[in-house]
Amino acid sequence: MDEPTEDLRRAVRELTRELARAAEQAGRMARQVAKDLGGWAGIGPVPPPPPQGPSPVEAIRQLAELRDAGLITDEEFQMKKTELLARI
Repeated sequence: MDEPTEDLRRAVRELTRELARAAEQAGRMARQVAKDLGGWAGIGPVPPPPPQGPSPVEAIRQLAELRDAGLITDEEFQMKKTELLARI
């Protein structure tokens, strides 16, 4: 292979390494800026969305009403109550 081609390949390899280092540094800087801005603005991690439907406690109350009205058995009530309490 002639010398100009080898020089060009060497330059491309060097440029590729330099671009990779710059991209890595930019990523670190972006993460630091996001962290700094989050603290500065009082923004923490995004909280999970609120659960849909009634709270577990409210659901247990509703189930107790169904049980008291004879619409579900005590066994069904206890099973669902145990499941709901595990969410708390």
